[in-house]
Amino acid sequence: MAQKYLEKINKASTAEYRNRRKIRLMILIITVAAALFEVTDFSVRSYKEYNSSNNLIFPHYEGFFGLFLMFVAASFGAFAVYGVFSDLTNKQTADVQLSLPMSAKDRYYSKLLAVAKLHILPLLGAGIFVIIAGAIKGHVIMGQCISYLLQLHCVILAEALFVDAICIFCMSCCGAKAEGVYTSIITGLCASMTPFLVFNFTIERFSGVNLGGDESGKYFASFGALVGMCISDTGVFDTTAERITVLIINILLSCLLIFVTFFIYRKRDGRHVGKPMVYDLFMELFMFTGLFTLFTMFSYISSWGIGLTIALIIYLVIRIVAARAKITPKLFAVWLLKFGASFAVFVAIMAAGYFTGGFGHYKLRNDKIKYDTSRMQIHTTLDDGYSVENRLFEKSYYIDENTDPDGRSAGNISRAEADEKLHQINAFLDKYYTLENRNFDDFMDMMFRQNIFYYDDDDDSTSEGSVEVYISVSDVNDLKYSYSDVRSNNFEVSFDIPAEKYEDFLKEAQEILPETDDGYDRYYY
Repeated sequence: MAQKYLEKINKASTAEYRNRRKIRLMILIITVAAALFEVTDFSVRSYKEYNSSNNLIFPHYEGFFGLFLMFVAASFGAFAVYGVFSDLTNKQTADVQLSLPMSAKDRYYSKLLAVAKLHILPLLGAGIFVIIAGAIKGHVIMGQCISYLLQLHCVILAEALFVDAICIFCMSCCGAKAEGVYTSIITGLCASMTPFLVFNFTIERFSGVNLGGDESGKYFASFGALVGMCISDTGVFDTTAERITVLIINILLSCLLIFVTFFIYRKRDGRHVGKPMVYDLFMELFMFTGLFTLFTMFSYISSWGIGLTIALIIYLVIRIVAARAKITPKLFAVWLLKFGASFAVFVAIMAAGYFTGGFGHYKLRNDKIKYDTSRMQIHTTLDDGYSVENRLFEKSYYIDENTDPDGRSAGNISRAEADEKLHQINAFLDKYYTLENRNFDDFMDMMFRQNIFYYDDDDDSTSEGSVEVYISVSDVNDLKYSYSDVRSNNFEVSFDIPAEKYEDFLKEAQEILPETDDGYDRYYY
């Protein structure tokens, strides 16, 4: 029984596969060309290590045209989905499909299998070919080449699954092809960009905490179309375990979306074909997600007037295109009210992020010195509206009695002593970095005037001045390892304290780190 059922699904998918000859040829041509160019570009390179006679051999691409074509092939899954699921937007195709002795579940499974045959299988075949050819070309480090290429093509597979999942979901929610196309493009961009934007422009911005360089928000910037940030050498993930974890999560999320879409697809029937947006809930969520992404982007630029105008124009254009009917003044007013409500919800979410210190992210601390060279710094800026005073406390340490190769002035301390010094800085942060002084006026300054320390001559509350604090702890492994293996661990935090706590703050800072008298670091004007 099960075998007959699978045969029925396979026959239906094969028929769908054969009907999409143009799409099949396009994907095959691009994939084959990509594989050939990628194999040609792939090689191994020898690099002489810094201060060493050893040569480091590693996989390398002489050019990236083959990889570019691979990602183009991954994105071409959209055309496969638009063709295979055309019964959702074409009345004639829908009548034929619905007349077949197949349930909605059978049709959905057969279409998924057809998309896999058209799109996923060619990418898998090309990936296997590239991995084998790359292992042969890099036989000196065969294991490393296989690992490198396998991770790279898992990224391409994750991209392909993401494109397919988003397109299937949007096509299942739309009854017109135009809506299915532009909603899938916009939804894909929002799903990829929003986590990254929210982390950088909301969580990190309102908390003042920065892990430094690529570490900041790398897990938020690695979903959807941005999963390519996992790629070795050019990506932000240093370890194989990190890359594999993020790739698995991406693939599972795409599979989950495809599974959830089934429950939407099975409710579709011929009456929905031709209707731009089949479900009102999808339309509202789609519009809010797009607006939220735009608002988050524009919250970081200096002109809200331009940002809101652009967002409103895009919003109204999509509403008008999707309406397909006479637009009344009442309907237009409802659209404007929904736009205003979306902006109000956005401001409320931003306010929640501000008053909770980036949703609690301000409590994040660096709990351990990982490497052998550490630089600690406490910097303050007192601004009373008439003059500015900078104070700097800093020192570099070399852990476990490592010598200073450049003859710089630094202290040699044990790792336990370094961790204790870090513990003192963390306790210092916990004491002075609080949210008690945050208020709505400062929030409005940061959101709409781009300056939380905005000075107003008519505001007596600023007469006592404000104190900006910057604390950083960074450590690197540049003493024990070669240049190619250098790793860093950075932690930075910026916040403000009341002026009345300034003197006590300086006294405690002097107990932790020595103050520098460098004229460039401390000055008045």
